[in-house]
Amino acid sequence: MHVFIDTNILLNFFHFTKEEIDALSNIFASHEHGAATVHLTEQVCNEFSRNRENKIKDALKKFKDVKFAAQLPAFMKQYEEYEQIRQKSMELQELAKSISNKVDSDVLESGLLTDALIKEIFAKSNPIPTTPELFAKAQMRSALGNPPGKNGSMGDAVNWIALLGAVPGGQNLHVISEDGDYYSTLDETRPHPFLAKEWSDTMHGKLLVYRTLSSFLKEHFDGVAFSYDKDKEALIDSLAESGSFAVTHNLIAKLEQFGYFSLKEVQRILAAAVANNQFGWIASDDDVFTFLRRVAVPRIGALTDPEQIELLQGMLGAKAAQKDG
Repeated sequence: MHVFIDTNILLNFFHFTKEEIDALSNIFASHEHGAATVHLTEQVCNEFSRNRENKIKDALKKFKDVKFAAQLPAFMKQYEEYEQIRQKSMELQELAKSISNKVDSDVLESGLLTDALIKEIFAKSNPIPTTPELFAKAQMRSALGNPPGKNGSMGDAVNWIALLGAVPGGQNLHVISEDGDYYSTLDETRPHPFLAKEWSDTMHGKLLVYRTLSSFLKEHFDGVAFSYDKDKEALIDSLAESGSFAVTHNLIAKLEQFGYFSLKEVQRILAAAVANNQFGWIASDDDVFTFLRRVAVPRIGALTDPEQIELLQGMLGAKAAQKDG
């Protein structure tokens, strides 16, 4: 299975989307496990780098334009809910200010969860380079008006030519993109007929299109949980089997080398901490605490296991008590 993820899908994680970042992790994890071949192009990498800040800037502007202050008419003062609403409004304004300050800092340092994952993806991938020959073919394609691409922009054409050269003959191509150039104007669930015919005639395979990562995953990997990195997976497994505090500290040091952890990976780490006292009992040690605070605490709202939540809350409480002491 050969997969191409367009730049707009990656950039959506810096804007407003219902997609979960773990969906992106799962697709590239399927590549790592040999279940799919994900093709990344130099063009996509460059487009992402060029547009990341603009996407974030627009999202932050929309967020900051929201008025969190409740506007209540004077005649409502006689009702008990009036003061409660005012208090909640003030709390909401403080929370909005707090999260805005944190985000501003993380954006500048590329410290968002999405940054960590995409940095790993780009580092582990071998993007298809935009060679002079490839560029010339894309330029001709664009000049002829053949899709994908519009308004003289050649980026989509570069990606398409790259895919024609990289995917083996006889293989289907799964394109995940919001770009309308890949879709039929008569039926937006189907590929553009020109591209579908070209892929069939040239590559002897089918072109399949998806507007979201989740729709692709549901169709092909529903219920399958991949770990993005096999080495990371082995280290997480080892946490559950650790027979000493020293071994656990060593495993945590190795896991610190990884920037991104999916929710499923965090759940497995916490399950190991709950089940293995050679891990759980040292959750408040500086190195273990720092690691869990980075990878697990931001996910606490998505956890469903009460023991895992209790472990994190206990860890945070113990650390706070140490500081107070």
